[in-house]
Amino acid sequence: MKTAPHPVAPEEVMALVDGELPGERVDTIRVHVELCPECTGVAKRIEESRSAFAAWAVEGLAPSAAAAIGSRLTASASQRGGARSLKSTLAVTACAAVLLFLVAMPNLLRSRVAANEASAVGSLRALNTAALAYSQKYGHYPWSLENFGPPPSGEATEAAADLIDPMLAGGEKSGYVFSYRRSFVEGGGDGYFILARPLHPGRSGRRSFSTDQSGAIRMNGKAVQGTADRSGGPAGVSGEVANANPSGVKIARTATLKLSVRSVQDARDSMSSILLRRGGHIAQLSANSENNEPPAVVASLRIPSHQFSACIGELRRLGRVTLESQTGEEVTEQYVDLSARLSNERKTEARINEVIKNRAGNLKEVLEAESESARVRGEIERMVAEQKALDQRIEFATLAITLSEEYRAELQSPAPTAGRRLRNALVDGAREAWESGLGLVLWGFSILPTAMLWTAVLFLPARWGWRRWRVHIEA
Repeated sequence: MKTAPHPVAPEEVMALVDGELPGERVDTIRVHVELCPECTGVAKRIEESRSAFAAWAVEGLAPSAAAAIGSRLTASASQRGGARSLKSTLAVTACAAVLLFLVAMPNLLRSRVAANEASAVGSLRALNTAALAYSQKYGHYPWSLENFGPPPSGEATEAAADLIDPMLAGGEKSGYVFSYRRSFVEGGGDGYFILARPLHPGRSGRRSFSTDQSGAIRMNGKAVQGTADRSGGPAGVSGEVANANPSGVKIARTATLKLSVRSVQDARDSMSSILLRRGGHIAQLSANSENNEPPAVVASLRIPSHQFSACIGELRRLGRVTLESQTGEEVTEQYVDLSARLSNERKTEARINEVIKNRAGNLKEVLEAESESARVRGEIERMVAEQKALDQRIEFATLAITLSEEYRAELQSPAPTAGRRLRNALVDGAREAWESGLGLVLWGFSILPTAMLWTAVLFLPARWGWRRWRVHIEA
């Protein structure tokens, strides 16, 4: 009796544990390992072997023992004479040097790696402190690492706040590469994410570190003990800043604002400056100044949710508020439901793809599985697009704003003179006479065919009747 080959090789399980498996195979292999006792045992043994190797360390050779070995080898070589003794001495000395190098090199490498990792953690702490200072001064977190660094010249600005050294602001320090990304946390709060990776993995560092607006420092995705205070943020960070959105409620905000301004053009320029400073943009805009009406601008603005209140406050000062309304739609349940359905669809797709790969069943069943996989993939893409649109509604609030210029009465031009009015009347009369005559001629041409038709139809009966009447009169 033949048995079916195992769908997952031990090498793939090892690649999954080491994090070297291609992205398209990770979910399939992980689901199989969770369900297969044999592969679960293989993964467990690999983890135990890795832990044992990680705990093993080469003991350093004591300096006294190394010196004793060197002195004995030197003494032995000195007892020999001639060229042979010299060659032997050089060979023994070289072996001793190589031995000392091999013994000391692992310890030196470990010390260098440990120093680089400690420096990376210290740099992340410095960046957390700098981000807090930047946020307190400018009202938001910076957009890049360069915003933390010193300015090329002059005083510190929002683009270069002079909070860290230029080497760290450049993104590379002590064998680690730092990447910074600003983000928006749940509920529309402001946040960031910083990742520190070894420049040369294994030589300049073995572990990756990361942090975010909470102040917690993570090592390979796991929190490092002692890097966050009781409030959930770094030392010195208030609970209000560290827990900007403790409830995790997701709200999509919209507002309407109508302003009466002195100059629409000046108000429009000021609105653009406010949006640039607050990180927003114009989604749609239309301007109207026709028919001698006061000019007006109608625009739809997209503003980061954490800057929404401050941005509306600045826009109100552009003129007199004639209408204002704000709404907040909670979409937490919708977002959670969508995320759960998306996760289930991805798991279903992984199982279907595993069935297709193993070719379990006849050709008809395989074709049905491929059709179902295509349908599930379409559902996943639709839900991903829906989730992205929902994220945009949460991260960016929508503001419908109308800028209208205040009404200003204008003095009308003086009435025309009597002579000009008589001339205009004469011209208008001549034009109407011409139009009337032309209209009469056109009317005549329009009825001419009808008149000719009825004349032809009635001519013969009329002539016969006329002759009969004359004969009757003459008789």
